[in-house]
Amino acid sequence: MKKILSAIMAVVMAFAVMVPAFAADKCNCGETPTVYVAALGSGYVMLDEGTENERVLFRPETEDILKILLPVVPAAVELIATKNYDKFGDVLIGCVNEAFGMLALDGNGNSHPRVTSEQFHPDTAEHGGDHSYYFGYDFRLDPVEHAKNLHSYLEEVKELTGHDEVKIRASSMGGVVMMAYIRLYGTKNIETIIFQNCPLLGTAVAGELFNGKFEINKDALVRYAECALPAIEIDFVSGLLYALCEAFDEAGIFDALLGLVDGIIVNLKDRVFDECLIPIFGTLPGIWSFVPDEYYESGKEFMKLDPATQAGLIAKLDFYHYEVQGKAEELLRGAQADGTNIYIVAGYNMQRTPLVTAYMETSDGTVDTKYASCGATCAPIGSQLPEDYVQARFNDIDYISPDRMIDASTCMLPECTWFVKDMLHSTTHDGHGVFYDVLFASEEQLTVFDMPEYPQFMQNDTINQTFVPVAELSNPIEDAFNMMKTIPSFLNFVKLVATVLETVVDFVFKTLIPAV
Repeated sequence: MKKILSAIMAVVMAFAVMVPAFAADKCNCGETPTVYVAALGSGYVMLDEGTENERVLFRPETEDILKILLPVVPAAVELIATKNYDKFGDVLIGCVNEAFGMLALDGNGNSHPRVTSEQFHPDTAEHGGDHSYYFGYDFRLDPVEHAKNLHSYLEEVKELTGHDEVKIRASSMGGVVMMAYIRLYGTKNIETIIFQNCPLLGTAVAGELFNGKFEINKDALVRYAECALPAIEIDFVSGLLYALCEAFDEAGIFDALLGLVDGIIVNLKDRVFDECLIPIFGTLPGIWSFVPDEYYESGKEFMKLDPATQAGLIAKLDFYHYEVQGKAEELLRGAQADGTNIYIVAGYNMQRTPLVTAYMETSDGTVDTKYASCGATCAPIGSQLPEDYVQARFNDIDYISPDRMIDASTCMLPECTWFVKDMLHSTTHDGHGVFYDVLFASEEQLTVFDMPEYPQFMQNDTINQTFVPVAELSNPIEDAFNMMKTIPSFLNFVKLVATVLETVVDFVFKTLIPAV
């Protein structure tokens, strides 16, 4: 009996010693750790990793891609001379399949055993200040699978740091992963989530490509190139490239190039879909998560998903589409009800990827504004809502942007959705960091009406790395002048000069000469 009592006392004493030790692991720094759930491309995908044949399938070095695609160059030259599209197609499709074919998943949405991906684990207890943890993933796989890995990752972060809660910033596809996480686990231990440029309801480029709607519009292509210029760090180079784009456009160079591309599209589109896009990208749940609801079921038919051989894959696609994307508002509102602050940031006024018939959708250059904002009503790129347009909901609160490009009243969470004009997809500067720090610092849910310095509609100022309020629009010259005055830069000066010249030329050739 004495031995038993002694053993019990030893256990009690050991536990008594351990309790203070556990308590000491709790961190009282007041800085909740922040986890960045990264965008598509955050994790490497490898073929034959660890062997002499190891090769990077996704995020490869530029030289490796060029080496694989090199045969396309002489084939294109031959195409110009012979117009033999099938021969060119053989080379093009062969190169694409060599470069990306092993990315394809099987009928259950699982990777080939020879293909592996980078794994992410937190490796330091350091947190707070400018430090954030980085969670990446294999973009091909089911977002629900990533959500399970994210759950383990967050548990590791909490154990390392001694905190019971975390804050999340999700960027682009990271928002898809985060929504799947909310569906599986809720947000009980998450203080705040910021969704930045996330395809929460999909993207038109995925929806249309998965329905075979492929088109390259010249004007959209030029705008797409010019919209990316402010992200270049050297302002003079941005202005010079803008001038070259305008000059090439006026000289008809883009028209000539697209004439060749149009021939390739007409003659090879079906082959490219059947022999490349469908067998590879049609098997990837990660890419399917970008397909909006209005494209989904027809997309499954067009991409020839087979219920007999791809039942497991289809089940994964359906779960995400109907249980996550289809319940976005319920999940977001539920998170708020559980005490988690939710913030959505969407870019607009950028030309979306010019590969589909929906090229007039305003966007951040990749994700359509209406999908990233969960429902905003948007004017087509380069235009405004009609003069007689009436705000759709909440008429007692003004949710229309000063430039009349956006009606935010139709968003799922209009009171906590911000719009950044001319923000390129997931491209941030110090101004974003300051804004996000303000959101993260608040214990209460902030709204677009709480901070005069951060109104609902903000103009991205990449030169000064800050935001300014969006201004009302009038006529092109005055708008260009006001932009130059608000954000002085060589690029904006060139845009002003180009706008003046274009206006004068249009007036001469469309008004004066016809009148004479």
